[in-house]
Amino acid sequence: MGEQLKQALLNAGLVSKGKLKEIEREKVKKRHLKKGGKMREDQLRIICEECEKSAPDVERYMHKNRLIQGKEWLCLLCADKYQIDDECRVSAQSTQAKQGLFIRQYGRTKKL
Repeated sequence: MGEQLKQALLNAGLVSKGKLKEIEREKVKKRHLKKGGKMREDQLRIICEECEKSAPDVERYMHKNRLIQGKEWLCLLCADKYQIDDECRVSAQSTQAKQGLFIRQYGRTKKL
């Protein structure tokens, strides 16, 4: 939407600022979930399933943590927060992991 249209909707009271931010976030999320020209072919996911934020260090973990059961694609911060051992990591898709710069704060970092 154009800035003038956004401002007009806000002034009219049809759309709140929170709703506007939510709409923008959903657009960004959809753009990152679909494969496009901007996304590299070898990188599968860039959105963390736990925090739902876009991050360059998203990796796949086959873990048994019941707090985040069913969520395999986690960013580095969420993996450290929920103390997922790096031995559970089964992918090395991020550029940090490919270059050997992937370092975990919790436990040892597995070399793939």
